[in-house]
Amino acid sequence: MAFVRIKLVNDEEYYYFVENYRIGDRVLQKNLKYIGKEKPNAEELEKLHEEFTEKKIQKIIRSKLSFKPYKVSQELIEKSEGIKRVFFENVSSLSYEGKNQLIKRFKTGFTYHSCSIEGNTLSRAQVDMVINKKESIDGKKLYELQEVKNHKDAIEYMLCENEDLSEDFIKRLHEVLMKDILEYKEDDDEFVVGGYRCDRRYIEGADFIPIPPLLIPSEMKELISFYKKNKYIIHPIELASEFHMRFAIIHPFSDGNGRMARLLMNFILDRSGFPMIDISVENRAEYIEALSTGKPEKLTQFIYNELKNYVEKLFDSI
Repeated sequence: MAFVRIKLVNDEEYYYFVENYRIGDRVLQKNLKYIGKEKPNAEELEKLHEEFTEKKIQKIIRSKLSFKPYKVSQELIEKSEGIKRVFFENVSSLSYEGKNQLIKRFKTGFTYHSCSIEGNTLSRAQVDMVINKKESIDGKKLYELQEVKNHKDAIEYMLCENEDLSEDFIKRLHEVLMKDILEYKEDDDEFVVGGYRCDRRYIEGADFIPIPPLLIPSEMKELISFYKKNKYIIHPIELASEFHMRFAIIHPFSDGNGRMARLLMNFILDRSGFPMIDISVENRAEYIEALSTGKPEKLTQFIYNELKNYVEKLFDSI
């Protein structure tokens, strides 16, 4: 929680709005805003809290940190930071409308690729028609149309979240992703929306077997704890990949785990002031292979390659 701090300089009081954060055993402080020589009143303080939401504070702190490598090389971390700079330098040169178009393009592409990885047969153009133009597609399953609509809503819900990552938020996000899907799961008596699965599930093509349902609550608590302990220590691209890998192994929900893992990976990247990543369905085999190793560093390398290709293609076209 951010608070007001007084700094004395030559016996004069200066007021700052600050946030404490922990890295290991050290508690550090970040100045969020210089207020002035006058102590803020209740109304001014309320406005400061409205301006500096948890989301904004996280971005301010994490985007300015220097991270050491966790399981990958320092070179990969430095290259990732280089791509981040290229991305935001190009974004900053866009007009207001250009930025809006870029965001819309990402939502469409991310929805298309993430759903296609799971077997959705809509083309990118058809996804655009459904989620942006509100049109229907003859000859396509209603389930697939609902799936892409939900995915776009889940992206927007994720980006509007002001609080930090939590189990409650993950469950709410799953509810958005799975809205009105239950009617298409009549043959699945154990299907649960917004709650953890209560039966054994298996992943086709994966070498690992998801954990038993009774262990899911404790494993999810441990995953959130890992994230919170390391959000100021592990570089965003590694932290997001590690979280993605662990989430996939837990496989906490009856359905939608792959899409959820990619959404939450992007939540961590965005919250860290890092570009979000659109994993291409064309690289699905490499992606599944990286996941199947069970080694987060393999997934981090794949995610880095996807980010590099995405940014290069994006700004070459612009």
